[in-house]
Amino acid sequence: MAGLTRRQFLEWSGAGAAGLALAGPAAGALPAPAHRSLRKFRDPVATACTACGGTCAVRVFRNGGLPVQVLPNPEAGSLSGICPRAFGALESFWDPNRLTRPLRRKGPRGSGEFEEISWGEAVEAVAQALADAPDRAYVDVGRPDPLAGAMLERLGVTRRVGGPESAVWSAREAQRQVYGLPLAPPDLSRVRTLVLVGARPWDQGPAFGRWARGLAELRARGGRVISLGSFEGATGSVADEWIPIRPGSECLVLLGILRVLLTQGGYEAGGFAQRVGVEPEKILASLVPYSVDLVEAASGLSALTLVRLAQVFRAGAPSLCWVDSAGTPQAEALEATAAVLNASQGDPEAAGLRLTHPLGWVPAFEPTLPRTRAVKDLLAGNEGVGLYLAYRSNPVYESPRSRSVHRAFAEEDRIGLVVAFDTHLTETARVADLVLPAASDLELWNLVGGYDGDGRAWVALQQPAPRGRAEPEWLRGPDTAPDGLFEGPRNGPVGGARQLGDLLLAVGRRLGGGLAEAFPYPDTGTYVRYLCDTLPPLVADGGFRALAARGVWRARRVGYPWAATHGYPTPSRTLEVTHRLKHQVPRDLKRLEGEHFALVVVRHPETDPAFPRSARAGELHPENPLLLHPKAAAALGLGDGSEAVVRTEVGEARVRVQLVRGIHPRVAALAWGYGHPPRQDDRPWWAVHGPGVSVAELSPFATDTHGAQAWKALRITVAPA
Repeated sequence: MAGLTRRQFLEWSGAGAAGLALAGPAAGALPAPAHRSLRKFRDPVATACTACGGTCAVRVFRNGGLPVQVLPNPEAGSLSGICPRAFGALESFWDPNRLTRPLRRKGPRGSGEFEEISWGEAVEAVAQALADAPDRAYVDVGRPDPLAGAMLERLGVTRRVGGPESAVWSAREAQRQVYGLPLAPPDLSRVRTLVLVGARPWDQGPAFGRWARGLAELRARGGRVISLGSFEGATGSVADEWIPIRPGSECLVLLGILRVLLTQGGYEAGGFAQRVGVEPEKILASLVPYSVDLVEAASGLSALTLVRLAQVFRAGAPSLCWVDSAGTPQAEALEATAAVLNASQGDPEAAGLRLTHPLGWVPAFEPTLPRTRAVKDLLAGNEGVGLYLAYRSNPVYESPRSRSVHRAFAEEDRIGLVVAFDTHLTETARVADLVLPAASDLELWNLVGGYDGDGRAWVALQQPAPRGRAEPEWLRGPDTAPDGLFEGPRNGPVGGARQLGDLLLAVGRRLGGGLAEAFPYPDTGTYVRYLCDTLPPLVADGGFRALAARGVWRARRVGYPWAATHGYPTPSRTLEVTHRLKHQVPRDLKRLEGEHFALVVVRHPETDPAFPRSARAGELHPENPLLLHPKAAAALGLGDGSEAVVRTEVGEARVRVQLVRGIHPRVAALAWGYGHPPRQDDRPWWAVHGPGVSVAELSPFATDTHGAQAWKALRITVAPA
């Protein structure tokens, strides 16, 4: 292997990603003579992946009751899928550095000194903190849990933070204002022309796997994809056309396209009036300031290109415009303009647009505030915080001004009890009072539901893949029922790992007050089984046993409340766009010249930010270079591989420059998820390469109207080191 190049090595070993994860001591659980490549199809279990919110149905294959491979579930149809994060879940499960026992700090907070304790002691501490002041408790949830929403509400916890939702908070809230509900990933099977504005769904974002599959199928059947944005990324590279525009001008470009369409009569009058609720003439009058000349001057997009885009959108029906308004103060204007543009071509749902209508009979966790607002409240210190519980989330690392957040969490007078409930010793765990071992993605119980593109309800079961107990131990156990001897031990987390619902059930039994009677379940798995065997739609098709075998349930009839029939769930029953069709450049992006650049935060879809310092992630992305356009770099005296210093108002970092042409000259890009403190252990060679640059550490607080972080309005300076 000495003669192999790095690329050849990656190509040769790519199929063995799961094998890398099995290299730790935990692999000793496998029989020595077993060949995973030959036995990986044995003993499959149907489950689901919730790492990106896409809920892809998968099958996990086991050897000796432990997971060794993940593949799509062929029985799930369009809900089946897999992306590289599934292999990250395998690595997380087998990682020898996983937490396996509850820990309690024994030195000053932040000293990193811990001692093992029992789960009973941990439950007692959390219960006491909640009993003292549930209204001063924050619970930060990074993975879905079927019991979290109902139990936290019953416990009186009103400050509920959703880690994944916080990253897209501005988009969710803007869509709620315009449509009445947030948007679900569109049904791309109905689209012929897709225009992406500031959106890179093939690179990042919720439901990445579903987006990637839909875009690939759209291209394969001859559909057209046009990407407009300041950074090309993987999405722009596979699109038919990537058109660079100035950062912060996305809404202006959309308003210009809409004005061209309305001026030329390129809209469907009947459908427009039914869905928008405002006459086209009034909307056109409000768009008078956004001429093609203004758009060309402010965005860099030529007037001819703007007119051509309007014509392509009109002629390529069914057409759909999709924007990424997350992390921008212009979220409502972006969503409203895209909504009117889609409605101008008739029924947007016929072109694949979907609202996130929840299944009311499937439990779901609904956050009450974004993480940035919670952290700002904590830093302000206006009131004492009794408890901050971070479940599968890392607020100390992921929050803006992360150094200040680290110091705040380390102050014992500011937060009464810090609990890190995670799979690994994260930055939040290092300043926690309690560190609890969390179940990995392959060990979770969940019931997740929604609607497919055809309007039929679906429910996916996420169940643990490993057997929680070895078969000999289970057979000898006094609790083994005679009628279940041939079923084998139940699936569940290995070792001392648990999920959030298990902790909350134990806390409820400890606190009393009717909680134990309201939730009479010994663990989350029992609760999920109870739901499957009592919810009428699931019971009619076999209940838990049938769902556990198939992995996915689908309704036989359409139940989606189509807006064409029922109207949008807004007060007017139409799109709420009045007074929202306007453009305003973010303050920090108005003057980008010289050393000043807009920062694009790149999130690699194949790595899970909830699993930091992963050996696999370090191999896929051994460093975090600063991406610059060659012309911009040359003006600063920088070349490919040069050392540069990135500065913001809160800090600076030294980075290596990488030149790319697929980026606007006034934009610089850095990847999310780097800059973690080094681990104190013997790591393989690929885990130590490359510099670490934490985007959160360099980011000031820049919140939008909803209190969420506006990541797309950050300005940085770049200079030679």
